[in-house]
Amino acid sequence: MYEETTIAAIATPPGEGGIGIIRISGMNAVDVADALFHAKKIHSFHEAEPYRMYFGHVEKDGRKVDEGLAVYMKAPHSYTGEDVIEIQIHGSMEALRETLELTLESGAVPASRGEFTKRAFLNGRLDLSQAEAVMDIIEAKGSAALSQAESHLSGALSRFVKEGRDELTDLITKLEVTIDYPEEDLEDLTNEEIGRGLSDIEKSLSALLKRSEEGRIIKDGLRTAIVGRPNAGKSSLLNALLQEDRAIVTDIPGTTRDTIEESIKIGGVPLVLMDTAGLRETDNKVERIGIERAKKSMEQADLILAVIDGSCPLEKEDRELLSSLKGRKAMVILNKYDLPQEADEEEIRNLTGSVPIVSISARYGSGMDELEEALRRLTEHQDRDAGRELFLTNLRHVDLVKKALEAVHRAQESLRNSMPADCITVDLVEAWNRMGEITGETVDNELINQIFERFCVGK
Repeated sequence: MYEETTIAAIATPPGEGGIGIIRISGMNAVDVADALFHAKKIHSFHEAEPYRMYFGHVEKDGRKVDEGLAVYMKAPHSYTGEDVIEIQIHGSMEALRETLELTLESGAVPASRGEFTKRAFLNGRLDLSQAEAVMDIIEAKGSAALSQAESHLSGALSRFVKEGRDELTDLITKLEVTIDYPEEDLEDLTNEEIGRGLSDIEKSLSALLKRSEEGRIIKDGLRTAIVGRPNAGKSSLLNALLQEDRAIVTDIPGTTRDTIEESIKIGGVPLVLMDTAGLRETDNKVERIGIERAKKSMEQADLILAVIDGSCPLEKEDRELLSSLKGRKAMVILNKYDLPQEADEEEIRNLTGSVPIVSISARYGSGMDELEEALRRLTEHQDRDAGRELFLTNLRHVDLVKKALEAVHRAQESLRNSMPADCITVDLVEAWNRMGEITGETVDNELINQIFERFCVGK
């Protein structure tokens, strides 16, 4: 039982730092802290004013390990819902290790991965979607991902789930009435209400699912394929965007044989840049594999940066690439702007339609500000909406909403086919359960353990 154990862990990342934190949680947290931390103004944390910092030092066998601050957070008003004491000392790994050892000698046990947040969930401080949002905050790769994770932590997804489950409960109740009291002839009225209710739920779940791809981009970044003929300047563009020599640049065609991935942040959304092999006909077996990977990267990309050598007339591979951009989120990068221009920009527009064109010299860095601004415009709506709209950023949540929606569709089909009320109820209960799995209300312990095992120790 959790209430019978007190756990402790280092809550700050490994390595040197200005501050390191030891977190202790459980019914004996005060006694454990008293055994090793000696505050100047109190004899015991039993006397401490909750949420007030106390200066003191960690002591081992009469020797001062380090000095610092400690705060007592009294149950149930703490992160875990239990008594919690956090000791803040200097960020020396040796001092932190010794302090943690002292907590274990004084009766605490080592916290497992995610155990503090798991206790918060089990003690009702957070639901499961909020607990997962804690990890999303820790792993946020941009301000948009951070805003959406904070939104989930504050309960935006939880409220959506609760409203949906309340609507499903109401529909199930109405159907149960027709099952229990068939002599009252309520079926026609009830079916009309059920139809309207199912339609509302279906629209709500469908709209959320449609935004799940936006949620993936917010969380993981925009998969961006840099493609073009050999020597068009793809690797130079990657290096210019990264502001470092990440890719090898030579005048020899086919230098890039494999896909190189790096990330940059444009506005609040990260771009996962994939530098690919040059597109051309070749007899080289290794280069052909790289070209196939380049084409696969294009298929999977959210955004295509088509790099064209502006100093040369368009060739067959250029035209094929440009024609493939229609209907895709893409941008044409007209490179080598420092040289006399031979590429026909009007032909490029005819081949691509409304795809924006940006002229740069990746070698000398000119035009890069204009390119970054154009990229920012492509991601600004995700950045803008991240804190205002609800997006699904967790694949587990996406899968559960899909399954809930499938159950709603089955219920609608049963209603249209005048199936018995208990058949419709089965599908509505399925949707209700799937929605409950998002917040942890209808989930088994094995799945709970799997989710928290993804967390870091100390959180």
